[in-house]
Amino acid sequence: MKVIIIGTAYPYRSKVSVFNHNLARQLMADGNDVEIITYRYDGMRSKKLSGDSSPENLKITQMINSISPMSWRKTANYIKKSLPDEVIFAYTDSRSSVCMGNIAQKLNVCSQIKRVAIVKDMIPDDANVLDRFLPYKFARNVDGFVCVNKGIAEDIEHFEKDPKPKKYSNMPINVPYGERIPRAIAIEELSLDPDCRYLLFFGYIRPYKGLDLLIDALADARLRKYNVKLLVAGEFKDNIQTYIDKIREANVGEFLEMRTEYINNRDVNKYFSVADMVVQTYKKPKESGVTQMAYHFEKPMLVTNMEKLADIVPNGVVGYVVEPNAQDIANAIVDFYENNRREEFERNVAIEKQKFSWVNLTKTIETLFE
Repeated sequence: MKVIIIGTAYPYRSKVSVFNHNLARQLMADGNDVEIITYRYDGMRSKKLSGDSSPENLKITQMINSISPMSWRKTANYIKKSLPDEVIFAYTDSRSSVCMGNIAQKLNVCSQIKRVAIVKDMIPDDANVLDRFLPYKFARNVDGFVCVNKGIAEDIEHFEKDPKPKKYSNMPINVPYGERIPRAIAIEELSLDPDCRYLLFFGYIRPYKGLDLLIDALADARLRKYNVKLLVAGEFKDNIQTYIDKIREANVGEFLEMRTEYINNRDVNKYFSVADMVVQTYKKPKESGVTQMAYHFEKPMLVTNMEKLADIVPNGVVGYVVEPNAQDIANAIVDFYENNRREEFERNVAIEKQKFSWVNLTKTIETLFE
């Protein structure tokens, strides 16, 4: 089968590019002929260019100008001449919906081409007027949707004129950060204490991520017997003084290891390799790529009972789902160490991880219209 993917790809640097490259590779592994059609270079995108070399064995054609109707027509004509069986639109946001919607509409005359949208988010949490208006044309000019987050189907229905086939598939693991390495090597390279146990709080530090709850939980006297430290790895995106005061107030400075600078991609696997458990103590229902990273590195997780986090972390199987308060967080950490849950959870993470494989996504696409 011939498949064309429409979306961001090399030479642009983004998680969406990595996603589309991995999708193309899996489709090719499934026996398909695959081409990615992406955006042409322009000054607006110059800062987003990748410094890497072109991905091997991928056919990537730069053709689309996101604001040029002539470019949309040219792209649609190119697709028609290519005679694909399927066109997959890697939808990102309402800004891309205008361009993608027009290309999809121009393919209406080609009934043999199935138009599939892969959607991560249709109406964002902070949606503005345009987010609630622009996707109409796109939603009405594709033939079916694969949703890679729960709850999106209802948002899509807001834009549809007639119901279209929809299927859910877990968001595949999309982590370009290498593999897990031996803990001793990671400890040495990060200059950490090999006698300590580490909980990992990873990523940009923002108020809704609940680091303050974790600091309060760390003050629980029961944790002193486990020689555990909280490893905070990521940049502050709000007032650092708030956390300094919180650490001083809780009197837990000696139990934290702060690495609050930009973490290079080449170092990410080191931080996950030293961690006993990855902790995400969010106060709001926000999506997080850290959960996928934990799955990739096969690490147990502690998350708060928030939509989009709790949905993909089975409680008591791969870790804990707790209420967003310091007491419940501390109770889970104590249970983890007191009952030696790490090895059991890691085995379960390795099993659960298979739900996030790329082949699951391509099989969902393959069976969308059945």
